[in-house]
Amino acid sequence: MSGARIATLAAIVLFLSGCQSMGAGFSNLVSGTINLVTGGGGEVEPPRELEPITAEIAIDVLWEEDIGSGDGGQWLALTPAVGDDAVFTADHRGRVTALKLADGRSLFETDTGLPVSAGPGLGWEHLLLGTSEGQVVALSRETGERRWTAAVSSEVLAPPVADRGIVVVHAGDDAVFALEEDSGKPLWSYGKSISRLTLRGVAPPKIVDTAVLIGFADGRMAALRLKDGKLFWERQLAVPRGVSELERIVDIDSAPAVHEGMFYVTAYYGGVIAASLVDGEVIWRNTDIVANTTPAVSWRYVFVTDTAGDVWGLDSATGRAYWKQEALHRRQVTAPVIFDDYLAVGDYKGYVHFLAQEDGRQVGRIRVFRSPIRIPPLVAGDRLIVYASDGDVAVLKVEARSD
Repeated sequence: MSGARIATLAAIVLFLSGCQSMGAGFSNLVSGTINLVTGGGGEVEPPRELEPITAEIAIDVLWEEDIGSGDGGQWLALTPAVGDDAVFTADHRGRVTALKLADGRSLFETDTGLPVSAGPGLGWEHLLLGTSEGQVVALSRETGERRWTAAVSSEVLAPPVADRGIVVVHAGDDAVFALEEDSGKPLWSYGKSISRLTLRGVAPPKIVDTAVLIGFADGRMAALRLKDGKLFWERQLAVPRGVSELERIVDIDSAPAVHEGMFYVTAYYGGVIAASLVDGEVIWRNTDIVANTTPAVSWRYVFVTDTAGDVWGLDSATGRAYWKQEALHRRQVTAPVIFDDYLAVGDYKGYVHFLAQEDGRQVGRIRVFRSPIRIPPLVAGDRLIVYASDGDVAVLKVEARSD
């Protein structure tokens, strides 16, 4: 077997070892997509055991609630949303809840009975859900009452986003749809032919002013005008270069992270990419990193979690690696989020880890749940919201240790 082939299989196995709880739906090829599992035998390196650290921060759990059945072991895009001092969540059985951010008090709970696969997204007046049956559903943010249902071309694998009265949805077949938020009426669509072999997932749309940024399974990125879908530009950010089908996967499944006229994405075997918002021109590319999670960006750094669970700090101007934190290797670590002076990530054992931005050192950790954290923590002011795969949600607060 060639060295390149061995490297390819090793990289995939590293990522897939964390996907053992995905369920039967992730064990084969479905409609041309790969659900990130491998066949064959062989030794698989276990997740790294946690070593003692010197805590530099104090972490408090302000409240914790069991609000549903979570993702049902399916790795769905069930991301909490925050607005009006409320935390909104959904589970895979269609249960939607609203909790008071300050104390976890229940504001409402509704059972839609739908196979929810993504959301809730947050509109001006609505909570927006996507289903595995190709539906987009709007609920009242005040009461949870269903307002409308619209159909798209396939299952929804990324949370809908909304701005200026328009809802944008990226369907599993790589088509993009815009709907009127008040009614669900179709406004425009932008179709893409799905690649022969892709990762299971799609890039969440990102609305920037009057444009929608969105990545596709073939390594392309497009900027569309929000009001009518007119194409501003489209760029081939990542080009398939491998010998095998697996090596040629260049999916952009991450939401673009936008900062000071630039955007940053990961494109699996296409690396971590920085490009101009104006025309999509690539400024730099780091192909040493295999990743499909959304980067986090500060004034100096780009932070990303790779498929092996290692967290990187890159120079935002050049893409050069400043540091790499391997202490969480193969622990199925989420994408990093910037929280105050730190980075926060969740892992497969229910831990939340905090890293220093400047060098990646571990400054704190807490085990919040006994089930995996698959969705990146959500920052809400000075609070950190964490959602577990079994449906538990918790809110954390962090302070520097006085001693």
